[in-house]
Amino acid sequence: MKKGLMTVAAVAALALVAGTTGPVAAADKTLKIELISKGETHQFWQAVKKGAEDQAKKMNAEIHFVGPAAETMIDKQLEMLDAAIALKPDAIGYAALGTTQSLPKLKAAKAAGIPVYMFDTAASCEGGVPALGPNSDCALGVAYTNSTAAGALAADWMAKLVGNKGKVLVVGHSQTNQTGIDRANGFINRIKAKYKGIKLLTPQYAEGGDALKAQEIVSASLVANKDLKGVYGTNEGVSIGAGQAFKAAKLKNGAVKLIGFDSGKQQMANIKSGLQSGAITQSPMGIGAKTVEALVNYVRNKTVPKNLIDTGFYYYDKKNITDPKIAGNLYE
Repeated sequence: MKKGLMTVAAVAALALVAGTTGPVAAADKTLKIELISKGETHQFWQAVKKGAEDQAKKMNAEIHFVGPAAETMIDKQLEMLDAAIALKPDAIGYAALGTTQSLPKLKAAKAAGIPVYMFDTAASCEGGVPALGPNSDCALGVAYTNSTAAGALAADWMAKLVGNKGKVLVVGHSQTNQTGIDRANGFINRIKAKYKGIKLLTPQYAEGGDALKAQEIVSASLVANKDLKGVYGTNEGVSIGAGQAFKAAKLKNGAVKLIGFDSGKQQMANIKSGLQSGAITQSPMGIGAKTVEALVNYVRNKTVPKNLIDTGFYYYDKKNITDPKIAGNLYE
């Protein structure tokens, strides 16, 4: 089962990135694309940006990539979306921080004739993802990681690591954007449904993936629960903070299992040292590339993209972190 879980998802993610080099009809002008992400500070978003930039160069397009300073700043992101629409670009890519707040603005983009393709997280559009497309007032579609399934995979690995029993804490990075909600719920629901010997502590949240807040949460939990067996952190910042709590408590590597999300230099170092057990990673460059590809092909050729492009995910640890099939989808 272990091999299957890692191989299928890894191959899917790599195929998505490899499949972004298809022919595009020649155009007289370089297309201008605005990309509004959830943030810029985490390395994940820099990897999304790199994937988008690389794809844009292949397709005679230019991107302008922006995001708020913190992933809690929904109002700031909405201002960025307004500014992007005002520029009247050829297309817009948008990663929704909130669930419904952006809907009037996405409708305004449609009215202005600007195609939108969402990435990483979709806004809660009327009719959901199945209703996305050329006739939607929301967007053409979304390129994303199936966060619910990814959370469930993390749960499977946690259960294996703790021997299907003991206390486990979930530390989430957001209760307001769908990605954060799904990563936590995917884990929680899988544990409840399949691993009856595991006791889940009340989930806690370090909003925006604040590493210091995550460290405080995990440190307090270690004091209150001497028999804690595992911690699941739903993004890079939370995972790093949990690792700092382990260091501060002077835990022996592996005494409490830690599964994180995404990659990044510090988290990868923690996995290599044994401080952290492993993590679920996405294909951030694939997310950026597929978003740009979908928009350029639609603007130039009127090729309608799929309303949902699943960009893949997989589990990695210190045993396979250098495997070329996995390392190609990690970032520092």
